Amino acid sequence: MTTEPLNPSVLPLYQDRYAENTSGIIAAITACIAAAGGTVVSYPSNTAGIIQALIDLRTAISGAGPASDVSTLIPVTAGESLGVGDAVYMEIDGKVYKARNTGTREQANVLGLARDAAAPEATVVIVARGKIDGLVGLTVGGEYFLGMNGTYSVTPPLGGGSYLAMVGQAISATRLDVQPQNPVLLT
Repeated sequence: MTTEPLNPSVLPLYQDRYAENTSGIIAAITACIAAAGGTVVSYPSNTAGIIQALIDLRTAISGAGPASDVSTLIPVTAGESLGVGDAVYMEIDGKVYKARNTGTREQANVLGLARDAAAPEATVVIVARGKIDGLVGLTVGGEYFLGMNGTYSVTPPLGGGSYLAMVGQAISATRLDVQPQNPVLLT
């Protein structure tokens, strides 16, 4: 996590001080996750990282573990045409686009899966954590990794220059437990 200087004009108010930037926001959220008894992981220092940390905080507060049927849903604007189950990432414009394991780290940072199809500029609900139905051809128990243009498969990518990013695990041939993990650049 990037450490940035604190704003010197902020006075301590009987609590920890956090930088007034993305890293500081994530640090504050992770402190809350730990206080609520949740599992703290590493989050990218960007908007998607904040969203992921907030989702994990919600899970920690609600007491819903990974095996729970509680899904975290996020309504957002589609930046391009999306199909049911497309893996998406959030761009700086606040819209979601199809994620891919090549390109930038941000493009491989899966926010979740589109619950419904959506046209560009339409609102789409993203399953950020939890179960999504209506998929086809999944291998029960298989771990799914990000591919190209919003796709995913049980075959992880190979070779330098691509990102390894787990999307989730199949519960049935039509249902996936969405559990996006941070992308790792393969060399």
